[in-house]
Amino acid sequence: MSGPTTDRREPEGGGRGLLWAVALLLGTTAAALVAVGWAVVDARDEAEVREGLDYDGFLASLDELLTRAGSDGLVRFEPLEGRLADGREVTWDSLVVEADPDRYPSLRPGGFLHDQVERYNRFQRERLALGRERAEWFDRLAPYNPSVFRVDRDGEGARRLSRSAEAWSLRVRSPFEGRWGGEVRARDARRGAGLLGPGVTVSLRRPTRLFRTVDGRRQRCEFEPGPMEVQAFCLSEQRVPQAIFRLAGDDPTPRTAVAGWTDLWVDGDRVSSGDSVPVREGSVLQLDPLEPMLLGEFWDGILSSEQWVNGRERRMSDFAPPLDLFAPLDDPGTGAAAASDAAVEVSVHAGASRELTASLADFVERRMDLPVDVAMVVLARIPDGEIVAVAEVGRRVSPGRSALFEPVAPGSAVKPLVAAALLSRRPDLGSLRIPARSGDVRSVLGLPPVPARRAFESPLNCGMPDDGWIGLRDFVRCSSNEYAASLVTAGLLPEGVWRRAGDGDLRVGRFRLGGSTWSGLRSPSEWPGESAGRLGRTTLLTSPLAAGLGALFDVSPDPVVVDRTRRTDGVWRDLRLTDGTPLTAPLEARPSVSRPLLLASPAREDTELGLLFRWSVGAWENRWTLLGLTEAFGRVVSDRRMGLRFSRTPAAAVVPESAGLSEGAWYPELMAGLRDVGRTGTARGLEEAWSRDGLPRGVLAKTGTLAEAGEAGRGDDLFIKSLLFAAGETAGGPGEPLTCGVVGAVYVRFADGPARGALPAAQLDFARERLGPFLQDHWETFGVCPGG
Repeated sequence: MSGPTTDRREPEGGGRGLLWAVALLLGTTAAALVAVGWAVVDARDEAEVREGLDYDGFLASLDELLTRAGSDGLVRFEPLEGRLADGREVTWDSLVVEADPDRYPSLRPGGFLHDQVERYNRFQRERLALGRERAEWFDRLAPYNPSVFRVDRDGEGARRLSRSAEAWSLRVRSPFEGRWGGEVRARDARRGAGLLGPGVTVSLRRPTRLFRTVDGRRQRCEFEPGPMEVQAFCLSEQRVPQAIFRLAGDDPTPRTAVAGWTDLWVDGDRVSSGDSVPVREGSVLQLDPLEPMLLGEFWDGILSSEQWVNGRERRMSDFAPPLDLFAPLDDPGTGAAAASDAAVEVSVHAGASRELTASLADFVERRMDLPVDVAMVVLARIPDGEIVAVAEVGRRVSPGRSALFEPVAPGSAVKPLVAAALLSRRPDLGSLRIPARSGDVRSVLGLPPVPARRAFESPLNCGMPDDGWIGLRDFVRCSSNEYAASLVTAGLLPEGVWRRAGDGDLRVGRFRLGGSTWSGLRSPSEWPGESAGRLGRTTLLTSPLAAGLGALFDVSPDPVVVDRTRRTDGVWRDLRLTDGTPLTAPLEARPSVSRPLLLASPAREDTELGLLFRWSVGAWENRWTLLGLTEAFGRVVSDRRMGLRFSRTPAAAVVPESAGLSEGAWYPELMAGLRDVGRTGTARGLEEAWSRDGLPRGVLAKTGTLAEAGEAGRGDDLFIKSLLFAAGETAGGPGEPLTCGVVGAVYVRFADGPARGALPAAQLDFARERLGPFLQDHWETFGVCPGG
């Protein structure tokens, strides 16, 4: 039984020919794109395509036309002579049209190529005029030429139209490519006018601050936008505007520039103080002490988009590190998202991230006496976990992949995380106290000593406590290594192995727990491990410590689990296009999982006690991504299971479930220790510095240091400084969790250690000098404590 039939008529012969020509044209375009990365149209009827060139046919034929233009006499370059301010004679170009505009409609006034020729020549004239004011401008502005035309030289030195792909960095996009046409937007995405310079981009729609060196000192330049004008302040200490850019009604593009108390240059002409001059897109402006800048459209916070540039459609990506971690989102690939051209909105503020990265790079260059491998910063909101800014400078382990995605050794910054994980399962250990002492440590809690090569140092850092005992609060404040090893060991061994100490038992192994004094094991034969000085797989992976790490932080100490997982998409949870289409982050955009491994590898069945001591202070296999560390610290200080994310929060407020930490009697002591760190502890002075900057007094912090010369040579060296911090508000007393605020991390890894002395406290210097003012400037923008 046959189905219904449909009378399908073929188009007439002319129509079939046209469809065939279009299909062949598009197919050839797509093939060329794959082959060489830019389109060269091989039209079947070249003459017809070229004669009919207009806006509609432009995308299909521009590459072919420009490639042949020089040899076919469409346009030619006429070299002209000029003299610069320094007396130098230079040759510049003017484009001359040789083809008949009646044959090529696009060369008529109003046509695309006519506009491009005019744009090329106008820019060349302005460039020479500026060079007559300051000679260096002539060369610096050369890359700015806004037209599609580029000059090249043949073998004899004659000027001709360039045919290289690099000259255009543009291409025609074939409809057959099937690529996604949406945008990747940061939190601060918006469009408007901007000043575009060789080393700086200034949005005229948001406040901008940048620095230049004037007479040997750093000079701050600020642009402050208002409802109808933008004021520029650079050289005036009395805050008198140096220039004013006036807007036209609701149009965000300035239409008039007014010279303030100093002169202004516009398109090579000097505008005297108090005078105004019309400005337009493409104008070149110079405002001392800044470099010449073009007035143009500025897409602030648009990381990637489909744009019409010089008459061509292309994909624009502004993915400078660390924002290049969003580059894989530029092409969502196949699936539900491929049919949608809706945007992807990410949580970070692109402008703030660039500012923070520039500040970090400047700090590394100016303040670091030791070579730096990598430096990173992460900032997120409490409690919703949205990552608001990131910064990264230095070398990457995997080229093209952000160091924020790779595990690092955190040093002592991990201690409060380990303590919270363990105490959430063994709250009785919150009363642990050990005698205060400094020096090399080979044994804790009276256990059998480890070999000398596994000994570790345990300085007091904060001086002797009044009663001579270190408890949880002093452990956090002063970062006692012996306390960390004691707490971890107590959490790994079964309960009931300790003996109550007698009045005359003065052995070093004494400790206090639950209000009583205890001593360690009396002989190695009482060691509960599977073999002398070692703990086995089952003991390690079924311990309260392991359970707490998994339940509180969603990390596993089991190498089998970690190696199977390898990467996580946790920071991309709930990622969607703006039309609601779910989006799966590509594999290359997924961070590695944090690796606080209690076993060195899946093949190991046990671990030496000495290695577990090192693990307790954030070394050996205790490695986390900086994203994972920030999330974990945020969960501790907020008592919420907040999850760091790059995806935008839905309209409804995200209030993560309680982690249940504040129910423990130990929690106020832990929080008190974290507050003490920035007051009298290992980050002393941090709270005072941030208080001067106007930030909340409730600053919690934990520092970390590792200075280890590797056993296998310099490639195995480890010299790091880290800082976990949070600032915000509580609903009650200082021992309660933060209800809002910012949580973050600073990490610096040095390429080498100092010849003598200790590692510099680079992370603290950066936090005091740069991070505090940055947070104050962006506190309201980030919305970390709305209404506060």
